[in-house]
Amino acid sequence: MHQQLCALKDILRSITQLEEAIQATYHISLTEAMVLCAIDGGCRYAHDLAEDVGLSPSRLSRIIAGLERKGLLEREQNREDRRHWQNRPTEAGKTLLVHMKTEGIDIPPALESIILVHEKE
Repeated sequence: MHQQLCALKDILRSITQLEEAIQATYHISLTEAMVLCAIDGGCRYAHDLAEDVGLSPSRLSRIIAGLERKGLLEREQNREDRRHWQNRPTEAGKTLLVHMKTEGIDIPPALESIILVHEKE
């Protein structure tokens, strides 16, 4: 168990380093980046986003509001079911996503193998 806890500590430290790099480079948090990527990938409704990104609905609501304040995301009420809102990147959000895809970010070594396994799926 000790080895697993030490490995988790290294992963958590690497995630913190990754978040700091994303914040410094793109001026958004890791969670905001994940939500933007999920929206760009076609996951547009809050329920689907919460499930895809692994956030509670209330946490997701705060992230969406923050992205909206930053001008990176816009929301539109669903015409067929007015209880639902569709989220999509604004032009600034699309530009940021393109920049993130082309420029990327250095991934800490402890996370590289985890990410490589996911990319193969």
